[in-house]
Amino acid sequence: MLNTHILFLFHLLSICLYTNAFIPYPIIGDGAQTSDSITHTEITQAGFIRCLARFFYDTRIHPNNNNGHTVNEKEYFTNAHTIDDLYKLAYPAYSQAQVELYSLPLKLVLDFVMTSNALVDFDPKTKKLSAAHFDSEAFINGSRRILRLRKTVVNDARTTGKDLTDARQSLGRLLHTLQDFYSHSNWIEMGKTNINGLIGVRENVGSVAGRNQPTCTKNGCTRIERKCTLWERITYRKCPLVYYDCKNNIRPDINNRKLLTSGYLFNQFDENYNLLSKPTNVEKCSHGGVIDDSAHVPAIGGINKDSNTLILSPHSNLHFKAVSLAVLATEQFFNNLRKDIGDKNFNRLFMITPTQAQSQAASNAVKSGHRFRFFTSSLSVSTTQDNSLLTNLTNWIKKRINMIKAILSGWFSRHKNSDVPTYDIKDLGYDSKDMKYFR
Repeated sequence: MLNTHILFLFHLLSICLYTNAFIPYPIIGDGAQTSDSITHTEITQAGFIRCLARFFYDTRIHPNNNNGHTVNEKEYFTNAHTIDDLYKLAYPAYSQAQVELYSLPLKLVLDFVMTSNALVDFDPKTKKLSAAHFDSEAFINGSRRILRLRKTVVNDARTTGKDLTDARQSLGRLLHTLQDFYSHSNWIEMGKTNINGLIGVRENVGSVAGRNQPTCTKNGCTRIERKCTLWERITYRKCPLVYYDCKNNIRPDINNRKLLTSGYLFNQFDENYNLLSKPTNVEKCSHGGVIDDSAHVPAIGGINKDSNTLILSPHSNLHFKAVSLAVLATEQFFNNLRKDIGDKNFNRLFMITPTQAQSQAASNAVKSGHRFRFFTSSLSVSTTQDNSLLTNLTNWIKKRINMIKAILSGWFSRHKNSDVPTYDIKDLGYDSKDMKYFR
């Protein structure tokens, strides 16, 4: 019987890959269970790598260059690096085994931050909280949330001897909200090519469309209805699939006047648990996608850029632009946090240069079966501000097939590769493959 199930799984995988449909492993992002979309957790890791590159250059590589060690500055900031690559450059005398041991505490901390980020879409307290996602035009509420969580991070990191679990959890949660701004709002549709520097600095992040002001129109949206694959039927629990391909469905006066808007969904709530739903007396934008029933209420369609598939994102053509700005915003947040709390506290928050006891404790945890949920050792990015970031991320997508094979082999083997993420949050009470847990 087991062999039959294994054969069926691989048959299903081959069908999904051939048809470019969903693949059977749980990539978690805001609606992005697709093989060619970049997720929240990957955005977080990419932003941190860019920050870590600057941290190591300032604290180790540049000083070492003055002491006879030579690292070419231009190449350092132009080339794409994994976290292990950066440790090798910062500690050139270390062997590969020493690098892996010394970097392990940071990787586990970062994985915890990334997990806290992903859980915002699953936790009942936040998955329908508009402020946690900048949904329903809750821009002041969203920025206020980031400021509140950031205060926890800063205060805890500055307190000597303070347990930093809450700080790291708060960091993951606020980064989710920060990143959602770029995929849920019309910032990119306005023509913006830089990040919004007001987010996380003050509550007012820009002029917002009025409560009774129409923001979207049905014009520009094409309704699509099609049969679903077996995997889609299992995943979405609805068939046929009905969704929209939308372009230029945000009213021109909204974008021309630089008024912020974002998509509505049904049955969201505010911080006081008051119900928030898409208005029916004025044409507001929907979030959109096959799992958003409000997409069928005027104005039909939606504007989210969460994934690179129209099934989930009516503005999927802008997905990678949203990703690029979200990575830059994440990097800037880390850089500003480092500046505010200082290198010593930033180091302690992430265990960048761990003690021998911390390294050994991390190693013992892995030997005892602890695995990364989301952290991937092979993700590499550069720190340049040009199109190379997008190239880095699209190259990463191409590597996923090998990771899928590793995950599948891990399911049916006693040997578990500690470098391959599990994408498993069942022990936290959620099934990342079950859409009923998803927002």
